[in-house]
Amino acid sequence: MNIIPRLRRNEQPAVRSDIERFMNRFFDNGEFLPRLPEFLRNNTFPNVNVAETESAIEVTAELPGMDEKDIDVQVMGNLLVIAGERKWEEEETSKEFHRVESGFGSFRREVPLPQGLRLSPKDISAQYKKGVLKVCLPKLEPTPAARIPIKSA
Repeated sequence: MNIIPRLRRNEQPAVRSDIERFMNRFFDNGEFLPRLPEFLRNNTFPNVNVAETESAIEVTAELPGMDEKDIDVQVMGNLLVIAGERKWEEEETSKEFHRVESGFGSFRREVPLPQGLRLSPKDISAQYKKGVLKVCLPKLEPTPAARIPIKSA
């Protein structure tokens, strides 16, 4: 990325390279920008995998370090909504943190489901084990096509 205009002949190349290096570090990798947890920087927390079998849609979400009571799963139309809150655990001992990269706070992830998918809400199940949430959405059999006779009035 080259965002500094070309130097004129009388300018020092060392100054240009220092400024360029600073600007590249600032904009490219965010070294000087505040470090926000991943789920606050972009709305992709938690990471999810969506797989389809003949009989179901399976969604897995990575939610390490959470309790299942802090996770909410809902189906709203053609969206699977995974929401919750990762809480900061206060410890009895006083610590001075030098760096915190773990994310804490509320999150909401909407996962679009395939168009035309017919689900049986009563058969949807969710399991949480070892930091991974697995939601199984069994498909309903499609209604077979049928010709409907038209009667004369």
